[in-house]
Amino acid sequence: MKKSFVYIFAVLMCLIACDDTTGHLGNSITPETDSIAIKTRSYYATTRSVAIDSVLGKTSKVYLGRFTDPQTGSLLEADFIAQFNCVEGGNVFPPKDSIQGDSALRTELRLFFTTFFGDSTNTMGAEVYELNNTLDEREKYYTNIDPTRFYDPSSTPLASKIYTALDYTLEDSELEDSEHYANVSIPLPNSIGNEMIKTYRSNPEFFANATNFIEHICPGYYVKSTSGDGTIIYIDQVALNVYFRDQRTDSVYVTQFVGSEEVLQTNRFETKKETLTPLVNDTTCTYLKTPAGIFTEVTLPIDEVMEDGDSINSAKIIFTRYNDTGNYWHKFGIPQTLLMVRKSEMGNFFDKNKLTDNITSYHTAYNKTFNRYEYSNIARLIIHCYNEREAWLATHPELTNEDYNAMYPDWDKVMLIPVNTIKDSKNNIVNFRHDLNLNSTRLVGGTDKIEIKVISSAFNK
Repeated sequence: MKKSFVYIFAVLMCLIACDDTTGHLGNSITPETDSIAIKTRSYYATTRSVAIDSVLGKTSKVYLGRFTDPQTGSLLEADFIAQFNCVEGGNVFPPKDSIQGDSALRTELRLFFTTFFGDSTNTMGAEVYELNNTLDEREKYYTNIDPTRFYDPSSTPLASKIYTALDYTLEDSELEDSEHYANVSIPLPNSIGNEMIKTYRSNPEFFANATNFIEHICPGYYVKSTSGDGTIIYIDQVALNVYFRDQRTDSVYVTQFVGSEEVLQTNRFETKKETLTPLVNDTTCTYLKTPAGIFTEVTLPIDEVMEDGDSINSAKIIFTRYNDTGNYWHKFGIPQTLLMVRKSEMGNFFDKNKLTDNITSYHTAYNKTFNRYEYSNIARLIIHCYNEREAWLATHPELTNEDYNAMYPDWDKVMLIPVNTIKDSKNNIVNFRHDLNLNSTRLVGGTDKIEIKVISSAFNK
């Protein structure tokens, strides 16, 4: 009997995969007493917008600039803290007799980027401060980080810079060159480069690795956005460059120390969170807004789905987005990847660098053709949440479902969170990071409930 059921169930699952509208299958190959009924039913989830104060700021990119959000009227400021790597065991500078004057020709921070949000012609301002406290690799830094923990705001900045996203001092041919890497150069006091070379001569061990370099040579910098409105650059790499001239050839060379998330860099975003209230209170839809603004909360009808006791084979849910009809001079981007994770677990998901397991977390790509995000089967999520509650109640027989729901109000809730995927050389996803680009979209929801299409199976009685 058990072997027969396994065979029948396998056949049914193949047929279900081909046609999710099937009513009853298998009767012709199953004894009448063992027939299985396939049911397709619709249930409805509810959604709402939830304002998010901050998210984990760790990312491969950093952001710099200011932009007034036309949806909220609030000014978003983006700046960052970066530390720098030093190649382990490498020759940082050539021998003393190879550098003219054994001194630096120029020292700078250079911010390389391929994309930006806003207007390339806006005049923006930034300042650079040296850190007096370094970032701690054991700590998780969020986008509401207080930079004054790491630098003295009353101190004079090391450097300031007025810039535009595109450097219009360059010829058009250079700007349009496919090999041109857009960047902002911020000159630093050349004494910094001179001191590095001097210290390298006396204490080369300070350059042996990133830890020594940060501790003894350069603790890092806070790059603060100070003026302008309308542009935020998405920085791929921050480099600390020390230029010098070769003694024999008169050629100019550079030693480069690169910022990266391995030696810690973190983003700070500041905006007035109360300006999000009108969007959060809009019940005609729900919002997804990044970098740290609004997520969508989904309450799943778990009890309704599990009420009949049938075996849940699949559960599909689709979130359709509204096209942006706002008359803005520069439209926000559309989140390209959406994470669905249990609300109670979303903090640990990012803090512990988890991957989606298709039980308590899922991810899906934006479907441009149909303008939606589709999760083809969240059946295991529904079953997991239900079984978790039943197991808990079994150890607390004096309590009811209502007691559990009151104690764990998020047990049936998931969050939709825009993310970026980090992939390895074989295109496998190895990490998920919060999407910190300026994106915003509206989803069907709020007063309009979201259909969950469930296919289940049960023995006919």
